[in-house]
Amino acid sequence: MTDLKIPAEDAQLLRAMVRRLIAASTVHPGQCTSSGVNTTGRTLLMPGTNEAGRSTYPAFWIRDPAWIAETGLIPAQEVWGWLELMTSTMQGHESRYLSSGAIIPPYSIADHINVDGSPVFYPGTYCSDGNQGPPYGVFPPHDNQYCVTLTAYAYAKLSDTPPMNVAVPTPMGDLPLSRVCELTHNAFPVDGSTQLCVAPINVDQHIVDWGYNDTITKTGKLLFPSLLRYESALKLAHLFEAAELHDGAATYQQQATRLQRSIIETFYQEDDSHAGMLMSATGIGYKPDVWGSAYAVYLNLLPDDLEQATARWLLRAYQRGDTTLLGQIRHLSISDGTWPLAKCAPGMYQNGGYWGYATGWYVYALSRVDTFAAAQLFSEYLSYQRSIWDDSLRACSWECINPAINHYQNPGYLATIALPYVALQHKKLID
Repeated sequence: MTDLKIPAEDAQLLRAMVRRLIAASTVHPGQCTSSGVNTTGRTLLMPGTNEAGRSTYPAFWIRDPAWIAETGLIPAQEVWGWLELMTSTMQGHESRYLSSGAIIPPYSIADHINVDGSPVFYPGTYCSDGNQGPPYGVFPPHDNQYCVTLTAYAYAKLSDTPPMNVAVPTPMGDLPLSRVCELTHNAFPVDGSTQLCVAPINVDQHIVDWGYNDTITKTGKLLFPSLLRYESALKLAHLFEAAELHDGAATYQQQATRLQRSIIETFYQEDDSHAGMLMSATGIGYKPDVWGSAYAVYLNLLPDDLEQATARWLLRAYQRGDTTLLGQIRHLSISDGTWPLAKCAPGMYQNGGYWGYATGWYVYALSRVDTFAAAQLFSEYLSYQRSIWDDSLRACSWECINPAINHYQNPGYLATIALPYVALQHKKLID
């Protein structure tokens, strides 16, 4: 266990920032936003400030709230409302074929949900009709499928109530949450022998691996959604056990064990100095994944020797300025360049921008081998966020930055502050 401890005053500042951003990003029923009135009947959380009619992303995105619920700063009843919104807008028993050529498989979960309650299954649009899909995939992104489980797990912690036997609304009628979690967890294509998430080799059949790489095309077996599938399987096992559904708990514990083995065998590599890393995909996108490597350490997925090797690789990259800037993290190291197929220009957004989203994972990974470096990275992160903080949220908490090309995207971005807070709190690095 790491002996790193974030100073209390720093933890308090970070928590205050999270609270401010949650307040700004919360949209109550009947509240007007830049995209219309919230008619869902539920309190929504949006990944950007919504005050004064401004909104970075004027919809309820699925993946961020699933993690942000773990701050403990969201009322349990709001989180349950999110769950019901996710399940009520999921795809039903049949595939949906769109005029764009896209295909929404059965039991898909929306990528985001508009304030009028209409589900959008693909990035890059707010259209819920047949025009969504390409160029952001023939099929929806992999990662949304696991957000129901992650949100259910966060709710169970907040409410101290086993929720799996409670019925939730779906297009197929009310179903137990346990059944919905299983349907969504198992809805998307995986490799049968390894249980790893996959994308077709033919890029014309593109499927996004996860939302924070939705402008990047990858093929073959996919690291990050496989990590999320592993996390979802573990949490399903826990939730099923808490509900005394022992057979289901055993099934998903076994799946998690298989996924753990498959992720290591498929994606883990070492360089000549025996530093370890996980590759982002087995086809297009076969590059060392900085975020994925840090997240694998954060999930405690790797055995001790491989965890230490991976943390050393991340440490070495940090020490030479290859992966971080102002405490924020690139998806790929500078040495590994940019993605081979990307919709965003080199140096920008998911193709070379620096994000606070992954900072907590990276800090924890460094703490496994160098407490001083971990503390230094967190200090760089917090010092920068403090230096640009403005309570109006008009020019701080950027989604991503790259000062070298004057790239500052989307201010008031909740996850930039909340995700590091969640990670550090979960690992007991802050109280």
